[in-house]
Amino acid sequence: NSCININISPQSTGHELEQLIQEKLNLHDQNIKMICSGRMIQLNEQLQTQNIRTNGTILVIAVPKSAIAATTSDIQTLNLIQAVKEATNILHENSRQAANSNRYQLRITDQQGRELTALSDDEQHSLMLAMTLHEKGRSFLRQRDYLSALALFSEADNEFRQCSSQMLNSVDNWGLLNLDIVWCYLCMQNVNDLQDAAERLMKCDTCFVKVYGNSFQRLKALQKDGMGHMVLFVRLHLLQAIVAYHAGRKTDAKNFLGMAEEEARMMRIDPEKLTQIMLMGYTTKEARRGLRSAQGNIDQAVEFIIENRRLREERHREEEAREEEERIQRRYGHTENGQKINITYLQQLQSMGYPRRACVEALKQSNNRLEEASEMLLTNLDTLITASRVAKRDNEDDDDQETELMEDATHIPQLIALGAEFEEARALLEIHGNRLERAVEELLQKTQDSYETMHEHDDPSLFARARTAVEKRMAKKIRLDEQSAADQQRRTTLETIVPDLLRSSMETDDTNTDSQTNNGGSDDYLDLLLDEEETFIRDYRQRLVDDGFW
Repeated sequence: NSCININISPQSTGHELEQLIQEKLNLHDQNIKMICSGRMIQLNEQLQTQNIRTNGTILVIAVPKSAIAATTSDIQTLNLIQAVKEATNILHENSRQAANSNRYQLRITDQQGRELTALSDDEQHSLMLAMTLHEKGRSFLRQRDYLSALALFSEADNEFRQCSSQMLNSVDNWGLLNLDIVWCYLCMQNVNDLQDAAERLMKCDTCFVKVYGNSFQRLKALQKDGMGHMVLFVRLHLLQAIVAYHAGRKTDAKNFLGMAEEEARMMRIDPEKLTQIMLMGYTTKEARRGLRSAQGNIDQAVEFIIENRRLREERHREEEAREEEERIQRRYGHTENGQKINITYLQQLQSMGYPRRACVEALKQSNNRLEEASEMLLTNLDTLITASRVAKRDNEDDDDQETELMEDATHIPQLIALGAEFEEARALLEIHGNRLERAVEELLQKTQDSYETMHEHDDPSLFARARTAVEKRMAKKIRLDEQSAADQQRRTTLETIVPDLLRSSMETDDTNTDSQTNNGGSDDYLDLLLDEEETFIRDYRQRLVDDGFW
């Protein structure tokens, strides 16, 4: 909370400013982060290129070197921001791989829950990192730790700027971040960044209009929840009023404050109605959002809650179906020209009565051409079945066998009954992963060959193959164990660094608890209580009255 004056040339670098601040404040044993106008000061760039003006205010966060990575005892990172970046890299890498129940995944969706797939890999990573930093910052904002929140917000701001303007104008995340940054300014009573605050609020206003539409008409068409988003405009118009007031534009301040006051009145919740809906078994958050969306009408609020739950369940089913589709595509590989197997075509061919693996082989050889695949199944079904069996046996990742052979006491006697010796039966089961059908098939083929060649069917190479099978199985077990350990380490990293983000995802389907209200959630920014906003409204209304403008 101390304040000092620093004299430094605009041509100096951020690193030189850092050294000067450390000298002035005796912070040599600490790492510091410097924030000006909502952006982190870069050490290797000149101050004048970072829009740092004379008489500018710089916020400094000091982190004792001994306390670095205090947010995690197991993950050695330079500081919280780098830790969040590390967690985001894990989430990004997980999102590029096939669905796996052992890995957390973060997917970017639009307002209807559809995944955004048209993003480049770099843009997806920047957007994912920006959103993760923003969400982590919001967790500090909920704790009223505004300086820490602002540090994370400034990093998120840098990442958002790596995205295309088209992307930034199509999602509300950019507007929400700017709104949160200015809210931090207000709560920290920082009136020295009025120009930056005004610019950010203008960007926020433009973003909301483009995404939500005038009078929320676009949002109503998408979500039927346009009025619920009015809480954002209460905060936006309040902040615009405060910026205008301190800039000496009292008339503008009065107009914005009047808008915020009316919107806050419309979003105010009758406690009796809130209790009445909660007694029906709904959460506080659901009840509050329902009443705001229905403008206080209890019946319509309940309808909104029921519809919201239905949509959430529908998105959950779609997500499960997508993950199952990814799993099938991973299981069966690609076509000859590298395409993923078309699951819709696969299901159509299966519905005609053909075996699944024959359908997969037909789609592979036809490069997902449905008519050609159908013709191949009609004329060359046996050939496709044989080819699919060969492909299955050659593909270790497609094999569902256990990594360790689990002996079935009934298998060896059955093979012995068919003429195999004990060791030979065991070797066949080793080779085929304890699959009796395959072991019998090879045994019968060997028996037939021995009758034709008049030789004993005890083949020394059989035992060599069995040893090879065991070695492969053990190597696979080691590989899977290492992968499992790595996955667990990544889970621990995520659960340590961004537990609030993971909780938001996991609680999306938890409609029977009220933990989302306090811990955040995917829509927690719409669940503002507005108590602080109404306090500021009364304060600045009185100021305008005292100044003769109300």
